[in-house]
Amino acid sequence: MTISQDYVGRNVDLCILETSADPGAAAVFVGISGSGTVSSGPWKAAQAFLKLLMTARGSVAAEPNYGTRFASNLLGGSISTEVRLLQEFHRDLPDILNYLSNAFSDAPDDERIRGARLESFSVRLDSAVMRIRLTFADSSTILAPVSISTV
Repeated sequence: MTISQDYVGRNVDLCILETSADPGAAAVFVGISGSGTVSSGPWKAAQAFLKLLMTARGSVAAEPNYGTRFASNLLGGSISTEVRLLQEFHRDLPDILNYLSNAFSDAPDDERIRGARLESFSVRLDSAVMRIRLTFADSSTILAPVSISTV
Protein backbone atom coordinates (compact mmCIF):
# COMPACT_ATOMS: atom_id res chain seq x y z
CA MET A 1 0.00 0.00 0.00
CA THR A 2 1.34 3.40 -0.90
CA ILE A 3 0.08 6.70 0.42
CA SER A 4 1.29 9.73 -1.49
CA GLN A 5 1.22 13.33 -0.26
CA ASP A 6 2.47 16.50 -1.90
CA TYR A 7 4.74 18.54 0.39
CA VAL A 8 6.17 21.77 -1.01
CA GLY A 9 5.69 20.64 -4.60
CA ARG A 10 7.31 17.25 -4.02
CA ASN A 11 5.41 13.97 -3.68
CA VAL A 12 6.45 11.93 -0.66
CA ASP A 13 5.44 8.28 -0.45
CA LEU A 14 4.71 6.31 2.66
CA CYS A 15 5.02 2.74 1.48
CA ILE A 16 3.87 0.06 3.91
CA LEU A 17 5.65 -3.12 2.91
CA GLU A 18 4.94 -5.45 5.77
CA THR A 19 2.30 -6.00 8.45
CA SER A 20 1.49 -8.86 10.77
CA ALA A 21 -1.14 -11.43 9.81
CA ASP A 22 -2.10 -11.82 13.49
CA PRO A 23 -5.25 -10.09 14.73
CA GLY A 24 -4.88 -7.05 16.99
CA ALA A 25 -2.26 -4.34 17.27
CA ALA A 26 1.12 -5.02 15.69
CA ALA A 27 4.17 -3.23 14.41
CA VAL A 28 4.06 -1.91 10.85
CA PHE A 29 7.34 -1.79 8.98
CA VAL A 30 7.69 1.10 6.58
CA GLY A 31 10.17 1.66 3.78
CA ILE A 32 13.35 -0.20 3.02
CA SER A 33 14.54 -2.47 5.87
CA GLY A 34 11.80 -1.29 8.26
CA SER A 35 13.26 2.20 8.26
CA GLY A 36 10.08 3.81 9.60
CA THR A 37 10.45 6.89 7.42
CA VAL A 38 8.76 8.41 4.42
CA SER A 39 10.86 8.73 1.31
CA SER A 40 11.21 11.18 -1.53
CA GLY A 41 13.58 11.85 -4.39
CA PRO A 42 15.75 8.98 -5.63
CA TRP A 43 15.02 6.80 -2.59
CA LYS A 44 11.28 7.03 -3.30
CA ALA A 45 11.96 5.69 -6.80
CA ALA A 46 14.34 3.03 -5.43
CA GLN A 47 11.66 1.90 -2.97
CA ALA A 48 9.11 1.60 -5.80
CA PHE A 49 11.64 -0.36 -7.91
CA LEU A 50 12.53 -2.77 -5.10
CA LYS A 51 8.91 -3.30 -4.11
CA LEU A 52 8.04 -4.20 -7.69
CA LEU A 53 11.09 -6.47 -8.10
CA MET A 54 10.50 -8.38 -4.86
CA THR A 55 6.70 -8.76 -5.12
CA ALA A 56 5.62 -12.09 -6.52
CA ARG A 57 3.72 -11.66 -9.77
CA GLY A 58 0.05 -12.48 -9.25
CA SER A 59 0.11 -11.84 -5.50
CA VAL A 60 -1.69 -8.47 -5.76
CA ALA A 61 -5.32 -9.30 -6.56
CA ALA A 62 -6.17 -5.79 -7.77
CA GLU A 63 -3.24 -5.78 -10.20
CA PRO A 64 -2.40 -9.36 -11.30
CA ASN A 65 0.50 -8.30 -13.57
CA TYR A 66 2.24 -6.37 -10.78
CA GLY A 67 5.49 -7.91 -9.58
CA THR A 68 8.04 -10.33 -11.01
CA ARG A 69 9.06 -13.97 -10.75
CA PHE A 70 12.49 -12.94 -9.41
CA ALA A 71 11.92 -13.37 -5.64
CA SER A 72 9.92 -16.58 -6.09
CA ASN A 73 12.64 -18.09 -8.26
CA LEU A 74 15.41 -16.88 -5.95
CA LEU A 75 13.83 -18.25 -2.77
CA GLY A 76 12.40 -21.31 -4.52
CA GLY A 77 15.83 -22.62 -5.47
CA SER A 78 15.64 -22.31 -9.24
CA ILE A 79 18.55 -19.82 -9.23
CA SER A 80 21.79 -21.57 -8.36
CA THR A 81 24.48 -19.78 -10.38
CA GLU A 82 25.54 -16.17 -10.83
CA VAL A 83 24.73 -16.35 -14.55
CA ARG A 84 21.19 -17.55 -13.79
CA LEU A 85 20.80 -14.80 -11.17
CA LEU A 86 21.72 -12.14 -13.73
CA GLN A 87 19.41 -13.69 -16.34
CA GLU A 88 16.48 -13.65 -13.92
CA PHE A 89 17.20 -10.07 -12.83
CA HIS A 90 17.44 -8.78 -16.41
CA ARG A 91 14.46 -10.78 -17.72
CA ASP A 92 11.92 -8.65 -15.85
CA LEU A 93 13.91 -5.41 -15.87
CA PRO A 94 12.30 -3.91 -19.02
CA ASP A 95 8.81 -4.56 -17.58
CA ILE A 96 9.78 -2.96 -14.26
CA LEU A 97 11.23 0.13 -15.92
CA ASN A 98 8.20 0.44 -18.22
CA TYR A 99 5.77 0.09 -15.30
CA LEU A 100 7.58 2.74 -13.25
CA SER A 101 7.85 5.07 -16.23
CA ASN A 102 4.08 4.90 -16.76
CA ALA A 103 3.21 5.07 -13.06
CA PHE A 104 5.45 8.07 -12.37
CA SER A 105 5.38 9.83 -15.76
CA ASP A 106 5.28 13.30 -14.17
CA ALA A 107 8.09 12.63 -11.67
CA PRO A 108 11.13 14.92 -11.57
CA ASP A 109 14.34 13.67 -13.22
CA ASP A 110 15.87 12.49 -9.93
CA GLU A 111 12.87 10.15 -9.43
CA ARG A 112 12.75 8.64 -12.94
CA ILE A 113 14.79 5.44 -13.14
CA ARG A 114 16.46 4.94 -16.52
CA GLY A 115 18.43 1.79 -15.74
CA ALA A 116 19.36 -0.76 -13.09
CA ARG A 117 22.30 -3.08 -12.64
CA LEU A 118 22.84 -5.87 -10.13
CA GLU A 119 26.24 -4.92 -8.68
CA SER A 120 26.69 -7.73 -6.20
CA PHE A 121 24.98 -10.61 -4.46
CA SER A 122 26.24 -12.30 -1.31
CA VAL A 123 24.77 -15.05 0.84
CA ARG A 124 25.13 -15.33 4.59
CA LEU A 125 23.84 -17.98 6.97
CA ASP A 126 20.28 -16.64 7.19
CA SER A 127 20.12 -13.90 4.57
CA ALA A 128 21.23 -12.74 1.16
CA VAL A 129 22.22 -9.18 0.25
CA MET A 130 21.89 -7.68 -3.22
CA ARG A 131 23.29 -4.32 -4.19
CA ILE A 132 21.46 -2.72 -7.09
CA ARG A 133 22.76 0.41 -8.82
CA LEU A 134 19.94 2.59 -10.12
CA THR A 135 20.54 5.28 -12.74
CA PHE A 136 18.15 8.23 -13.01
CA ALA A 137 17.10 10.61 -15.78
CA ASP A 138 19.32 13.34 -14.29
CA SER A 139 22.33 10.96 -14.70
CA SER A 140 22.69 10.48 -10.93
CA THR A 141 23.03 6.99 -9.45
CA ILE A 142 22.44 5.35 -6.10
CA LEU A 143 23.45 1.94 -4.78
CA ALA A 144 20.47 0.36 -3.06
CA PRO A 145 21.13 -2.54 -0.67
CA VAL A 146 18.45 -5.23 -0.50
CA SER A 147 18.54 -7.72 2.36
CA ILE A 148 16.54 -10.93 1.83
CA SER A 149 15.80 -13.37 4.62
CA THR A 150 16.47 -16.95 3.58
CA VAL A 151 14.89 -18.60 6.60
